[in-house]
Amino acid sequence: KLRMAEGSTGWAGAALVSADIPRTAVTAARTPRKTVDDTDLTDDGDDLATALKAADLPPVMYAAGKIVMRDGSGSSGDRLRMRGFPVRTNFVHNHGDNPGQLQLPSNQLLDHEDTHNTHFLAGLKITPTGLVVDVGHNDRGGGTDLRIDVNTYLNAGVNRNDLKLTFGKPSASPTGNAEHYWTAALMPTADQVTADAAVLKEGTQTLPVGTYYLRLSNHAGVDTNLEDPDDPVASARDDANSYLSYAAYGFFDFVPRAGLGTGGGGGYSEEPRTFPFAAGYDAFKDEAGMKTTDVAATIEGTFKGRTIAMDLTLEDGGQRRALAPHSSTTASLLRGDVELTAKISDTAADNKISGKIRNLQSWDRKGYWEDYPHISADLALAESSIGAGGAFDGEITDPGDNWGAGGYKGNFYGPHSGLEAAGAWFLNTDVGGSVDRAIVGSFGAAFVREDGSWGHVVQAGGN
Repeated sequence: KLRMAEGSTGWAGAALVSADIPRTAVTAARTPRKTVDDTDLTDDGDDLATALKAADLPPVMYAAGKIVMRDGSGSSGDRLRMRGFPVRTNFVHNHGDNPGQLQLPSNQLLDHEDTHNTHFLAGLKITPTGLVVDVGHNDRGGGTDLRIDVNTYLNAGVNRNDLKLTFGKPSASPTGNAEHYWTAALMPTADQVTADAAVLKEGTQTLPVGTYYLRLSNHAGVDTNLEDPDDPVASARDDANSYLSYAAYGFFDFVPRAGLGTGGGGGYSEEPRTFPFAAGYDAFKDEAGMKTTDVAATIEGTFKGRTIAMDLTLEDGGQRRALAPHSSTTASLLRGDVELTAKISDTAADNKISGKIRNLQSWDRKGYWEDYPHISADLALAESSIGAGGAFDGEITDPGDNWGAGGYKGNFYGPHSGLEAAGAWFLNTDVGGSVDRAIVGSFGAAFVREDGSWGHVVQAGGN
């Protein structure tokens, strides 16, 4: 069946609402970060010293009672680092460092903190009225939404804002997937409109800088139990949905309005950004008494969960000309199952993780999910070591003729007695000419208990 259970995953106790999504504006508080000398990226006595940094988004450790999301319960409300692959798609095609294909991991595309132009930072906080996302960049640029001069691409200097974005309550996914969904326009400031009226005004109407598309899920799968092909209502009634409590996964995308950025150097126009991410309450930390090797008893077994992903077709120059991820002809939404096998013990060399991504489906814009035609076999997540702090980082091997090798990374979240794993993954290829392809995704999974259940179980029939 091409059926995904729907319903509330618990947004501060609020149920999901209609999938008829209005276009609203995000509330954006901007804090400018500039250098005095555009050729000098050091602090010249301005406000760079107070810019958002990785240290401002430290891991938040799990403590008793902490919850990211759970059906019928409110979030604990901490700001959590969003970890993943923030891909600025204009750097993908024929960029000097990565000619011809995406080639993740790459110094231009990831959130590593020790390489040039990779310092995209984001953290989310769930509130009773919605979601707040803090966004920053520890180098020049960072994307159209972060620029002070939104119509100018900078090759040097820092001319950007830190952003605090306040989104309201979510809507249901337009695809029927079990996720919370936001779409919101980023409107320019009065100063930006004055400086760039030619591109930000149309008559008396102020035009948006671009649009955010945000998806957030804690769905970890469904056990369909008894299935009767002649009685779909009864078949759905006994479904048991599993959810994460201590982690969540999703996408945080920004698509600028076409045509922005032509006023600067560098040869790029608008800068779409696709960011598959995971966030949660860390289960481990690389400190005495908190490491993976400090577990009281070995944790070994299977984690089951779900993934959401995007198959990106990247046109010449790397631009993904998408009005919306769910309706673009150059970006297809995917979903599927994730199964991980992991061992965490007091012996570091034994602490390994591996797994599979399977049953991938793609969203047909006619309005239904169907088997994804370009990957038929399971994607193998090669065995990788689990670090002392609970992080893992491995390869995706032998994805088939259509794709080159990729990778996955993630962390463990929650209490040791109910561990969850969440992270991000990618595949890449060069299909020739002026078109590249990439898949980027995020995932979340929960430890399978002896009775076969996993995560927080919610019966479709209400019991």
